[in-house]
Amino acid sequence: MMVACKPKLGQTHWVLDQVLPLDYSIPEQYFTHAPKGGWQNFCNLLSRDVYSEGDSQALHDYVMSRQADMSADFLAMLRLWLADELKHYEALRRTYHSLSGVSFAAMDRCFSERVHDFEPLQITLQDEFTLLVTLMFDEIGSVYSYRRDLAEYYQHFGPNIQKIGHHLVKDEGMHFNNAAELLLARHQHRLGEVRTFLEKISQLEGSLKTYYKTFFLDHAQEQYRFPKHFNQVIIRVILARLGLGQRPTSKELKELWQWVPEGYKLVPIFDTATRRHAAAVS
Repeated sequence: MMVACKPKLGQTHWVLDQVLPLDYSIPEQYFTHAPKGGWQNFCNLLSRDVYSEGDSQALHDYVMSRQADMSADFLAMLRLWLADELKHYEALRRTYHSLSGVSFAAMDRCFSERVHDFEPLQITLQDEFTLLVTLMFDEIGSVYSYRRDLAEYYQHFGPNIQKIGHHLVKDEGMHFNNAAELLLARHQHRLGEVRTFLEKISQLEGSLKTYYKTFFLDHAQEQYRFPKHFNQVIIRVILARLGLGQRPTSKELKELWQWVPEGYKLVPIFDTATRRHAAAVS
């Protein structure tokens, strides 16, 4: 009889209060020397990123309503994941407040009005296997999304804000690896389904016209910020991590977060095709 291996779950350890205290104020010099349009773009970006990180609680609660169907290892991973994502939520709240002056009370009111609609994402929520594959897809997408944000925004507003960006990248990478560990340890018999299911996730994300406040597939609201082949490259990253394919080249991976639309120096925080501002879908 084959005995399942115990997955090796990891978690990065950092203290938010030591990196970005609640009363932190960004020195004026960083606003003065930030790239043109950087401050406004960063504020607009955070006006949606803050809340999508907080949506992790709704996803967690939805999954926990079916916890009897989940393995103990999965539930252990989920606890680590939620602790990190809620820390990200608070970290981005503090970042947004220090940049924009928007009060924490105003953010609380905005978040309390969110409606979380899981119905359009049902194929990703079927069971532990589909949740893990979707988590890998979502978290590796976040790794490259935050790498772009770090280069374009976080690094320009001082070392404290920059450290937040670095921690976001590292944590999302850890979540990606934890999901991979669980798939390899507990779902080896279903690895043959991964490639086809990833294509279904990518197609679903491409078909979504908005973000449904579910944490999963929040990049549906910002697909225009990345090259059109973004999903195909991250699918190859996932397959390589699971031993199912070859990893993309470093050049291909760099393009995921360094690409900009023709005619721009920074990726705009709106859809260049419709000129629809990001705030409309926050």
